[in-house]
Amino acid sequence: MLKLKNVLVVLDPDQEQQPALDKVLTLAKMADFNITLLSCEYTQYLVEGYYFDAIDLPRLREELLAERKAILEKQASVLRDNGLSVEVKTVWGHPAYEVAIREASQMQADLVIAHVRQHSAISRILLAHNDWQLVRCCPVPLLLVKEDAWQHDPVVLAAVDPKHARHKPSGLDHRVLAITEDLAKLTQGTPWAVHAYSHLTIPQDLLVEERADHEQAFKTLMADFSIDEAHQVLSEEAAEFAIQATQKEIGADIVVMGGVSRSLLSDVFIGNTTERVLDFLECDVLIVKPEDFVSPVSDA
Repeated sequence: MLKLKNVLVVLDPDQEQQPALDKVLTLAKMADFNITLLSCEYTQYLVEGYYFDAIDLPRLREELLAERKAILEKQASVLRDNGLSVEVKTVWGHPAYEVAIREASQMQADLVIAHVRQHSAISRILLAHNDWQLVRCCPVPLLLVKEDAWQHDPVVLAAVDPKHARHKPSGLDHRVLAITEDLAKLTQGTPWAVHAYSHLTIPQDLLVEERADHEQAFKTLMADFSIDEAHQVLSEEAAEFAIQATQKEIGADIVVMGGVSRSLLSDVFIGNTTERVLDFLECDVLIVKPEDFVSPVSDA
């Protein structure tokens, strides 16, 4: 399920620390794939009618892109020094997440890697950040990386929802688990799985019945995979808290979870489990879409 041939790494050339470069280098030591480093550039100063004459804008934009590409070339040297073949691209466009998704589509990327920071709740609701939009719209697996390095033998935690209480397509859990096993095998790590559910106040006898129902659904799902039973966690807690607690307890380096785009109105009033988890987790997160997911970002 996770067959890496082409990997797109989205970078901000101005960042002093580049966790995305570190992670792609780690993966490239274990698998052979093509790497493209991408910088999405846009500044209001170089928009027609703002400061400069329209006739000068193409030249000024090309100069900006050339300057940014020179920075990326220096950053790419870290990978090239390790014997890797790396392409560097700087593209003028706005918004940045659409540029990245179109580039991923054109190069038939199997994985997109981007650095992510924690954001405030109001930023998430207003969709002000490109990483939130990438979570919603990127059709290929999206690895959102933070600063911490992976362990020598990473722990990879799959977050699943076999009862589909949060309206996930029925095949998504299988895709999440398959990619978790592939990633653990690739990195010589250990796969885990967690299923979390929360319930309303109901009579005790129904609580017992509900837990048995979730246990059976979780067991049935996991029967198709080779993750050790001792590495399967069932938690009676809201997903964002349970996944965070499990991640810390087992020292997971990467959490793999499904992401399904929903309407803005739904996200404002209900929230999105994937995005809430991103606010809580300190480790990297791999977002997986359903096989038939169609991005709202067109290729045009």
